[in-house]
Amino acid sequence: MNNIKELVFCDDSSDNWLFKKYYYAGSNSRYWTFQVALNLLNQRVEHPTIVETGCQRQADDLGAGMSSSIFGEYCSKYNGRLYTVDLFPQHLEICKQCTLPFSDTIEYVLSDSISWLREVKDIKADLLYLDSLDYPISPDGRSSVNPIKEQEAQEHCLNEFLAAESSGKINSKTIVLIDDNQLPGGGKPRLLKEYLLQSGWICLLDLQQSLWVKEL
Repeated sequence: MNNIKELVFCDDSSDNWLFKKYYYAGSNSRYWTFQVALNLLNQRVEHPTIVETGCQRQADDLGAGMSSSIFGEYCSKYNGRLYTVDLFPQHLEICKQCTLPFSDTIEYVLSDSISWLREVKDIKADLLYLDSLDYPISPDGRSSVNPIKEQEAQEHCLNEFLAAESSGKINSKTIVLIDDNQLPGGGKPRLLKEYLLQSGWICLLDLQQSLWVKEL
């Protein structure tokens, strides 16, 4: 049994650090997709590279799932590297404060995400997390408030993936996780999900986040 790798996704008799720290008694609506994605990543890659567009902007950022903290801690535990890309320096400064315990595993990149994904060719993503450009919805989350901005967010998400694909960041083992799913108008991933389906990708979970792989 000693040769079995520790799982992030594990049964109640095991020490699940992710659950203990980030489940928040069920109030983190993105917890399960994070857990499944990271468990899958743990099985595929020994020293993972995670690329995230749109960084964590609050210390207790439950509204967005605490992504930079989760990915940073995962990388610190499993000898990985996180690249978090954001267009706004003030966002990155907050992210640096929130992820200080894991900062030695994180590259904080100030850039337009599409440009960076397209132009940087020496980084390969084992997990690609797309969550930049806010998706416009009403405060209660039940209706769209700006169809033009909604379309812009969806096109931006698709173009991020296409940029990553064109630069060779994505391969058959890459895990793709997209935020702001199941929202009015199809959410941020609507156009990308159509492209992924046409390109032979497989959807594993479609909740608040949408989780995709090229092969099982």
